[in-house]
Amino acid sequence: MKMTKWKTILFCGLLLTGLSSCEDSREEYLDEYQTLVYFRNSGEQVVSLYLTGENTTYNIPICKSGRDLEGTADAQIVAMDQAQLDIYNLENGTNYAQIPADCYKFLTEKSFAFSSDEAYQVASVEIMTNAVQALQEAHPELDYVLGLQIYSSQPIRESVNLLLLSLEIDVPQLSFTKSGLVQSYYTGDSPMVNTYENSVSLNIDNHWDFTCDLEVLDQEWLDAYNEENGTSYMMLPAGSYEVPAQVSFASGTSSADFEITVDRSSLSLLQDYLLPVRLANSSKTEFSTDGDTAQYMLNVRIDPDQISLTADMFSSPFTNTGDGQGYAALVDGDVSANSWWHSVYNGTAGDPVWGFYLDIALNEPLSAIVISYATRSNPNAVPADIRIGVSNDGTTWTEIGRVNKGLPTEALTWATLPPFSSPETFTYVRFGVVASAGGAGGDLTVSTFSCVSLSEFALYGADLTK
Repeated sequence: MKMTKWKTILFCGLLLTGLSSCEDSREEYLDEYQTLVYFRNSGEQVVSLYLTGENTTYNIPICKSGRDLEGTADAQIVAMDQAQLDIYNLENGTNYAQIPADCYKFLTEKSFAFSSDEAYQVASVEIMTNAVQALQEAHPELDYVLGLQIYSSQPIRESVNLLLLSLEIDVPQLSFTKSGLVQSYYTGDSPMVNTYENSVSLNIDNHWDFTCDLEVLDQEWLDAYNEENGTSYMMLPAGSYEVPAQVSFASGTSSADFEITVDRSSLSLLQDYLLPVRLANSSKTEFSTDGDTAQYMLNVRIDPDQISLTADMFSSPFTNTGDGQGYAALVDGDVSANSWWHSVYNGTAGDPVWGFYLDIALNEPLSAIVISYATRSNPNAVPADIRIGVSNDGTTWTEIGRVNKGLPTEALTWATLPPFSSPETFTYVRFGVVASAGGAGGDLTVSTFSCVSLSEFALYGADLTK
C-alpha cells in the first residue's frame, strides 16, 4: 500500500504534546490554527475483522487542539462517496472501494460539540463482519474500505481530516501451544507412565464458552507422513496412551490445558513411535483448526543404557587362548589390528544350535538389549549368522532374535543388531555365531576348520518391566 499525504499520525502526536518538538515553526503554526479538530489516527488504518459470528466495533477518537485549547468547536463525521475515493485512488495509486451503507452503522452520534474543557471525544462504528466478508469474496479484485471525513466549524488541516479503514477479514485461530514434532526419549530409569502437558490457545480475546475436539490421526495419515518426510515412525500402540476427546474454553480465558499420558510398558527398544494429534471440530464453528500449529506429533522412543562390560563377565568354551588377547580385547575400546578375540579353528564342532558362542553374565537384570560388535582387521572370519539367547541360570536358554542378512564383511567395521526383548527379565546373554563368512568362514555347528573373530563388543539394554 502506498504511503500518502494523508498518513500524518506524527502531526497528530505533535499537536497532543503541545508541539514541544517543533520549536522552529511553532509560532507560525499556532497563528494559523487557534483551534483544530482532527482524527487522532488519521490516514490509512488497517482494521482486523475477526470472524466470530458477531460484528466488529471500532472506536474513532476525535481530538481538539491548537493554540486556543479552551476554544469550542462543532464537528461532524461524514462517509466518503465512491467519487471521492476515485480521486484518492487516482492520486495515490490505490484501488479502494467504499463499503455499502448496510455494511456498517454508527453506534454514536456523528455530530460532536466540543466544550472549552474537552480535548477529545469518541465515535463508535459497528462494522458488519460477515457482510464485509461476503462482499470481499464476491469482488476479490477490490480493496474495500470505510472512508470517513471530518468537518468542523473550526479550520481542519487536510492531512488529518481523512480516515480510511482498510478492512481485513481475520479468522480466529486455534493452535496447540506445543505444536509440530515433539521428541521424548526414555531410558530404563524413566517412569513407566509419562505425562505430557499441553494446551490449546485462541489468538483473540475470548468471550465465549466453547469446546474443541482432539483427534488422534490414523495409520493412513502416518503412512503418508512417512512417505513425504522419509521417516519410518510406527504408530504408538492403542492402549498405551490416553488423549482427552476435547478441551473446553470458558469465557474470559484464551487457553485450555490438557494432558496426554503414555505407558511405555508395551513399547520396543529403539523404536520411534509417533502419536499424531490434531485439532478437529470446534463448537465455535467460525474458528479455524487448520494449519501447522493445529498438529501435535509426540515422538516417543526408549533408548537403552550402555552396559559396562568387563572381561570377567564373558565366558565361552570356544575361545582360542593362543590367538588374540581373549575377552579383554572385546572391551578395551581398541578397534584396530592390535586387538581381537578369536575362536578355536582346530576342527572343533560348535554347539548344534548356537555355533561358537560368547556368554555374558549381567550384573543387573535386563528385558531388552541392543548388541554392537566390530569386525577384526583381518576379515576372513566375520559373523554371517547370529543367534541371540537369554537365560536366568546360564544353562537354559531362550532365543529372542536372529540376524543372518546385511551383516558387514569389511575389516574394522561396527555392526549394530536390531533391538531384542523378552517379556521377562534375564541375567545372561548369549551371542551365538552359527556361521561365519570369509576365507575361514563356514557352518560353525559342524566339525570344520571354520572360525570367527571380533575386535570389540558392546551391549546396551534396559529393564522395561519396571
